[in-house]
Amino acid sequence: MKNPAPYIRQRSDSYWEIVFEDPLTGKTRRSSTGAKNETEAQKKLDVFSPVAASGSNPGAPYVRRRRDDYWETVYKDNDGKTRRHSHGTKDERAALAAHDTFVKELARPVIPSRPTVAWIVDKYYEYICTEKPESTSGPMAANVGPLKEHLGHMFWDEVVQDTADEYIHWRMKKPRWTAHQDFEGQYGTTSRNTACKDLRVLRAALNRARKNRHTAYAPDFTIVEGEPVRDTKTWITMEEMERMIAACEPRPIFVNGIEINRERDRSHIEGFLLIALATGARKEAILSLTWDQVYVPEPTLKRVRAIEPTPVHDADGNLVMAKRAFRREYENPPLDYEAGSVVKGAYIDFGVGSGNKRRPQIPIGQNWRLMNYLIYADRSQPYVITYNGKRVKSLKRGLTEVAKEAGMNKPVTHHTMKRTAITHMVRAGIPFEIIAEAVNTTVKVLKEHYNMHRPDIEEAFGDALSVR
Repeated sequence: MKNPAPYIRQRSDSYWEIVFEDPLTGKTRRSSTGAKNETEAQKKLDVFSPVAASGSNPGAPYVRRRRDDYWETVYKDNDGKTRRHSHGTKDERAALAAHDTFVKELARPVIPSRPTVAWIVDKYYEYICTEKPESTSGPMAANVGPLKEHLGHMFWDEVVQDTADEYIHWRMKKPRWTAHQDFEGQYGTTSRNTACKDLRVLRAALNRARKNRHTAYAPDFTIVEGEPVRDTKTWITMEEMERMIAACEPRPIFVNGIEINRERDRSHIEGFLLIALATGARKEAILSLTWDQVYVPEPTLKRVRAIEPTPVHDADGNLVMAKRAFRREYENPPLDYEAGSVVKGAYIDFGVGSGNKRRPQIPIGQNWRLMNYLIYADRSQPYVITYNGKRVKSLKRGLTEVAKEAGMNKPVTHHTMKRTAITHMVRAGIPFEIIAEAVNTTVKVLKEHYNMHRPDIEEAFGDALSVR
């Protein structure tokens, strides 16, 4: 193009048009002003933008005037074919408004009249990836894949009880991934609990599709769960807890029998044990805890006392007066080492959970060792539990090593600590209503899993059923 700047010219039909160079392709293009008056055409040239006229997407719908002066939108369908849609008007302003409405209709996702399981599961997974954290959406990918593989071709109304039962049998024959090979190198098979988890994802996807009116009714199949694989009875005594905390103390590191100039750091495990025992919170809540969620009342400055310097002599015998020093005394310090008391009013706010994984606000003012850890811990990082300056995502291996070093012959996991905290609360005689409010659970769950630890029941029975 000899003249790169846009300019106007009059066509043979007396209408004026703008001639410009397309910034994307470099080709010469024309844009009608829709005016036969040169003054009006010049006004449109003054506000004309070649970038907006060319569009960042060459395949995007655009509006144009036909030879009969009617306006239409030119677009491409799903097959890539060029289509035209007339707006039935000769008025440019009305045509532009109709064009915007039509483009929005084109951008609206196409909802099939009878969705398949694959379509419903994909829509649900897109929602999870958008609205939920990565800790939720990431593991769900392992459930979405098998569902689409075996049930994706089916329509939503074909999923019945027999379909769910058959899926469980099919899923349990599927090999697990390489990380779960046994010692002979053979792949293991999927457990029933994993298959049931897939079906729970399918049920949630169908329920969401019903709420969005993509389906006519909610799913009505039943999921027959397998035996729980997680231990639900193990808890840790206070003596065992003290041994585990002692195993977290810094110790020298030996490599090939030679001590290196570095100490073992298990402070992050110690912090997790102390917080879990004092609060009964879940793993995710503790490991995502930040310092702004930990509240410790600030001490009040009571008075400042001057410390009289002690005269000393240097090597030549000259009298040297030390600088004056001051001692600050506070009221209500977090830890009073002389009186052995802890400040009241300190608590941890674990924030807002999701679904039934509610998170509590727990007072911690009664816990001396935890307060000592929180006061002197490294606060250079935003998270409370850190290792080498990074956030900790799992302590599964660390808890196993600490428990083994403490001489414990029981499995210790993240959830073991929550169970331990609740168990000690129950054994201390704290009412179920207070425990349920503190750890955000229900009295029904506490009675189901912790009734055997209630001291009032043991006292009520006494020796009534003992044999002399």
